[in-house]
Amino acid sequence: MAKTYSSSELTRMQELASAWIFRRALKDNIRYGKWEDILKDRKYNELGGEKGIYPIIDSEWLQTFFLQQKKMLEEFSNAKFTEFNREYGFMGFITKLVKQKYGIVRKDSWDPADIWCIQNEKKVISDIEKIIGKKQNTTIEELNILLRTLFKKRIVVGVSLKKVSGKQAKYEEINVDGGLEYNTKDYTFNISKLKIDLSLKQDSVIKFTTQDASIFLDAIEDNKKITYKYQITTISSSRFNNLKWEPTASSASAARLGKAPVDMVLSILKENKINFSNTNKDYPRSSAEFKKRQDEFIKMFNIVKNKAEVGIKSEKEFVGNFNKIFIVSPQIANTKLMQLTFLYELIKKPKKVSDTIMTKITLKAQKKGKEFGPFGKLY
Repeated sequence: MAKTYSSSELTRMQELASAWIFRRALKDNIRYGKWEDILKDRKYNELGGEKGIYPIIDSEWLQTFFLQQKKMLEEFSNAKFTEFNREYGFMGFITKLVKQKYGIVRKDSWDPADIWCIQNEKKVISDIEKIIGKKQNTTIEELNILLRTLFKKRIVVGVSLKKVSGKQAKYEEINVDGGLEYNTKDYTFNISKLKIDLSLKQDSVIKFTTQDASIFLDAIEDNKKITYKYQITTISSSRFNNLKWEPTASSASAARLGKAPVDMVLSILKENKINFSNTNKDYPRSSAEFKKRQDEFIKMFNIVKNKAEVGIKSEKEFVGNFNKIFIVSPQIANTKLMQLTFLYELIKKPKKVSDTIMTKITLKAQKKGKEFGPFGKLY
C-alpha cells in the first residue's frame, strides 16, 4: 500500500524541494532548459525517488519547481548565496528571536518567508545577535530595518512560496523599500460586491447553500485591474469558532494571499469605530438564544440585503432558515450570524471608510507594512 502524507508533510516536502532547486540553480550553477531536465540531474535522487526529499513528486510539481528556478535566476543570478534554509539554522534562529524579543508566537504572522537564501549563515546569525539580540530595548521595526538592508544587499532574502498557477512564475518584493503604508495614490480598493447566502441547499441534509460570506474588492495595481475576493469564514465548521479573513486575487487565483492577522483586523475596525465582536460566545448558539435576539438580527438582515446578495427575500424566510440550521448545525448558524453582523457594521459606515478598512485589511493579509518583515513572494 502506498504511503499517505498529511497536508503539513506535503507542504514540508514541497518547500524543501524548492530549496533544493534554488541551491542547484543559484549555488551549483545548474541550468534546466525544461522541466524534464530536472529528471536528468545527476543528483535527482536527492529530490525524488524513494529516499528523496519529495518521494511522490509528479510532473505538475516538477513544472512548478522548473518555473521557480527560472524566475529565481532572473532575480538573483548575481547573488552569492551559500545556504537555502527552510528549518533549523536561520529559520530556527529568527523564529526564536521574534518570539523571545517581541512576543511573536507565529513567525509567519510577521514574515511569511518559507525559504531563506543566505550568504554566510553563521556570520549573519552572529551579526543579528550582536545588533538586535543582545540589546535590551529594541522594536520589531529595528529588526525589519536591518533585514531590509540585508535583503537589498542580497545577504539574507526570505522567499514566500506559492504553487505557480500560470505558465511562468511571478516574483514580487514586499516591505523591502521601507514598509508599505496605505496610500490612496498607490492603491484604489473599492468594495464592488458583498455576498452572504442565507438560502438553504436543496439536499437530503438541511444546510446553507454556502458557509462563507464574501467581499469583492476591485483594485488598481500597476495600472492593472485586480479583483480580490474575501472569504470570511472560520478555521473549522465542525465546532464553534471565531472568524478569519482570507483574500484571493484574480491575478493568482490558485494561491491565497494569506490570512489577515485577526488581532490586526480587529485593531483596524476599532480605529474606525466599528463595534464588532469576533468572539463566537457573544452570538446565539441555539434557536432559543436566537429567538431572544431575533429582532436585532432581523434589523441587520433588512439593512444588509439592500447592499448584499443574500439569497432570500423575506424576514420569515430568514428566521425560518436559521431555526432549521440551529437544530442540525448550531455552530454554522452561529458563524453566519457573526458574518451578518460584520457586514452590517461595515456597510453602516460611509463607502469611503469601508473601502479604506478593507484596503488596510488586504495589506495586512499580504503582510505589507512597516510592522512586517521583508520578503519576496514567488508564485
